[in-house]
Amino acid sequence: MKIIVYLMGFGLIALCTCMILYTRESVTWLKGLFSQYQPRHLAVLPAFFGLLFLIAASATAYPWVFRILGLLALGKAALIFFNPQKIFSRMQDWYFEKVSDRTQRLFGIIGIIFATAVLGWIK
Repeated sequence: MKIIVYLMGFGLIALCTCMILYTRESVTWLKGLFSQYQPRHLAVLPAFFGLLFLIAASATAYPWVFRILGLLALGKAALIFFNPQKIFSRMQDWYFEKVSDRTQRLFGIIGIIFATAVLGWIK
């Protein structure tokens, strides 16, 4: 279980570091990913990570936080898969078209802080 938490923490640190250092390239890559694959197929990713959060919750000092995040990730996967009233499509347009580079970097900084906290919560 601890290995799952370590992998998720270090993976998130690596991903968020790329978002900070290579902001435009990372956003372009994500945009290409969403244009290449249907969102229904990409809904597997948050579902997978949601299950990982639920499985790894017992290996952390605050399992309730991991359970909540796991349920939120599963909810996001359901939102992406069903996309009622094009909510996810509108969020995607907002994220790729209207968010500035500074805000993208802020999201990366928040992600690094969260990933560091996750690594600190391992029992």
